[in-house]
Amino acid sequence: MGAVKSPLSKNYLFSFITIFLFGFQPQLISQEENDLEKYSKMSLEELMNREVVSASKVVQKIKNVPAAIRVITSDQIRERGYFTLEETLSDLPGAQFRNMVSINSYVFLRGVPSQNNLILVLVDGIQINELNSGGFYGGGQYNLSNVERIEIVYGPASVLYGTNAVSGIINIITKDPEKNQGLNISTLYGSFNTINANLSYGYYDEEKDFGLNVSGMYKKSDKADLAGEKGDNNWTEDMENFENDYSFDTRITYKDFTAGLVFQNKQASASTYNRSVGTIFWDSGTLWNIRFINSYLRHTYNKNKKCSLTSQVYYRNATVLDNSVLVVVDTAQVGYYRPNSLIGFESIINYTPNKKFNLVGGVVFENEALAENFSKTWSNSPDERPPSPSKPNMEHNNLQSIYLQAQYSLPESVQLTAGVRFDNSSIYNQVLTTRTGLIYSKGSFTTKLLYMEAFRAPKPWDYYWGTGNPNLEPERMKSVEAILAYNISDKLRMETSIYKNSVRDKLIKDSAMEKWVNYGELKTDGLEISLDYFARKFNSYINYTYNNSYDDNGDMVPEIAKHSANVGFLYTFSNRMRINIGCNYLGSRKNPSIIPATGDNIVDQAFVLNSVLTYSNSHNLNIQLIAKNLLDTKYYHTSNRSVSRWRQPQRTILIHLSWHFHTKKKTFKNNSRLIP
Repeated sequence: MGAVKSPLSKNYLFSFITIFLFGFQPQLISQEENDLEKYSKMSLEELMNREVVSASKVVQKIKNVPAAIRVITSDQIRERGYFTLEETLSDLPGAQFRNMVSINSYVFLRGVPSQNNLILVLVDGIQINELNSGGFYGGGQYNLSNVERIEIVYGPASVLYGTNAVSGIINIITKDPEKNQGLNISTLYGSFNTINANLSYGYYDEEKDFGLNVSGMYKKSDKADLAGEKGDNNWTEDMENFENDYSFDTRITYKDFTAGLVFQNKQASASTYNRSVGTIFWDSGTLWNIRFINSYLRHTYNKNKKCSLTSQVYYRNATVLDNSVLVVVDTAQVGYYRPNSLIGFESIINYTPNKKFNLVGGVVFENEALAENFSKTWSNSPDERPPSPSKPNMEHNNLQSIYLQAQYSLPESVQLTAGVRFDNSSIYNQVLTTRTGLIYSKGSFTTKLLYMEAFRAPKPWDYYWGTGNPNLEPERMKSVEAILAYNISDKLRMETSIYKNSVRDKLIKDSAMEKWVNYGELKTDGLEISLDYFARKFNSYINYTYNNSYDDNGDMVPEIAKHSANVGFLYTFSNRMRINIGCNYLGSRKNPSIIPATGDNIVDQAFVLNSVLTYSNSHNLNIQLIAKNLLDTKYYHTSNRSVSRWRQPQRTILIHLSWHFHTKKKTFKNNSRLIP
């Protein structure tokens, strides 16, 4: 499956433009246009005071949350043409990336590079990180068409979430059937054989207090043209690169009960994992197939106005399926298999005896069944599929956790926060984490002073690699942060965060000893500044991030740019047509190794421009022309593998059609739930 060298034929493009400009003459305003009109009339203060749940596991206004938090709405996902989870994060301050343009893409928040195992990704409050390594998989398997909003909590958050919540939390909240009734259909086609189809349906019966939302998605793409010279001559002209994703989401609500299921199946080529030119590795015939299953049943008891209790049981499965072939070499194909599962229970109490005091506490019990390592099989030739591997040795981890977080409001708009968590694991023993915070909020001004701790416990990925190391200690982060937010006017808002992070007992791969070891400390001095302007027809944002990440010797940490920035705006021409333009600046970064194509270890700075033109007609039909990397910038991401750097996708043109058939809305219940 080769990359498509011609994004769209002229005939297709001409036909689209003709339909776009002349094919739909509106006669009345659609429901989506009414929603846009309502959204446009909201004040900036109302938007910034929206309620979130991820930072404290209870509903809070952003200004009262003891953390830096940002929200990506379903409107922004649609208007900006986001296709993958990484794209939704790309316009935010503090986020940098290592995209392999293959089986995975890595996200670095606030200057800490990792294998995605220092960030927690949740769907409706349930973690979806890969269990064996603790990292999450980037890519297109997330069903963004079924997302109500994404809440990003910056900084350590282990007090409420335990291991891996080091750099931050990404909570993907799916659509509520009560608020999203009707049928939605969307389809997308464009460059590099990119296809996306989605079908979702929401139903709510107010009388029975019963709601149902189901959504199914299919995506595929060849992503980019990396063959031959276009990919630094790492791969042949016949290289094969693809990603095929299937997902199914469902959410059922009945009175005080909520049940959910998320199924994701990600299939991708592993062609960019190794250099093929001049090596024993092939760049075709690979298949990386990983499946995620998240299911939960949640009950919320909130009959008492002062106290509510939410209890949930959940099941997680993250399995590299036994048809996976990570590498093809001159003599064989190598098959991989790694099953992992977890069952857990959590109960959360939210006690608010008066307006000044709030206490959130919880207990967690989990049992994990994790593969010690991949089981592998080999075929007899590079053209022959290997037999299915057998089940590997499994390791069981029992975890018991308890946490408390209290918030107390003093006179003069001052709020104090203190929290503590104790984890007891049968594998990594006991860990204690704490946090404190001071918030002052009055009128248009909010400031927060925060101290936060977090840890990442070693996983089988770390314990058993190479010769193995059973004596690994958890990585630990401490962070101090000051946040200042000010509504300069009813249309303009400024927010600044200054932070200092320290990660000690950092886990690094010692290739000479062939094992992971705890070594040294990683420090980051950071600054984030953002401005948001919101008017009826024109919305814009600009943010800048400074990250100075260095080790014990004061040397710059590889893969982290000191400077990055994002600028964007949405302009509404009319109730029917609007345009979104976003610009990303990536500063130069130190690469872990010398790049043969340049002779040094610096990945150059880059400027990337994206644009989306949206047209909505009276029949709830949306048509979008999406252009990613509009200027066809040639730019790269860093690499920690034998491939010295990864070329990022060329200009990509996509056409997206979506249609919404909206049933009559009911009056929403005033029923705030703890976890979405």
